[in-house]
Amino acid sequence: MTITKKLVLESLSGAANIVALTALLAHIFNPGLAHAQPVGEPTTADLLAIETILTETPESRLFYPDVVVHAPDRHLKATITAYTSTPDQTDDTPFIAASGKRVYDGMIAANGLPFGTVVKIPRLFGNKEFVVWDRMNVRYGYGHMDIWLDASKADARKFGRKHIEVEIYYPKKQLAKR
Repeated sequence: MTITKKLVLESLSGAANIVALTALLAHIFNPGLAHAQPVGEPTTADLLAIETILTETPESRLFYPDVVVHAPDRHLKATITAYTSTPDQTDDTPFIAASGKRVYDGMIAANGLPFGTVVKIPRLFGNKEFVVWDRMNVRYGYGHMDIWLDASKADARKFGRKHIEVEIYYPKKQLAKR
């Protein structure tokens, strides 16, 4: 064997040793790196996220951010109670709100707020939105709100009276089109 061949074999052997040592150390310090786990079929949300990442540009991220956070128009310390669709708690049409809409989960009655106003009660309901589509008896003024419950009158009484901060989001006014 010539000296050139011997030097080449020794250098290849040294490089192979370095690669093997690197792989061994990687396996010792990060064992999950060498073991890929099979995953299930991608979901629709996964595919949409991948498509978004592949098609978005820096400009689109600048002008169209993922999350638009709207600050509340007002914070208010309110008294919150609950009501149901029983004739003794409503008028003669217990399932029709003052706005003419049928009652639903997420409807709230309040005096002094325009119809369509969104109310959030974060400490009780997180990010759930209640919409003002009903009114209360005139003896209840601004700052008293009544959540409609699809439950018994006993459940509404169990809800009780809560004095808590709410977030008010007034409906956005739209200009008439010509």
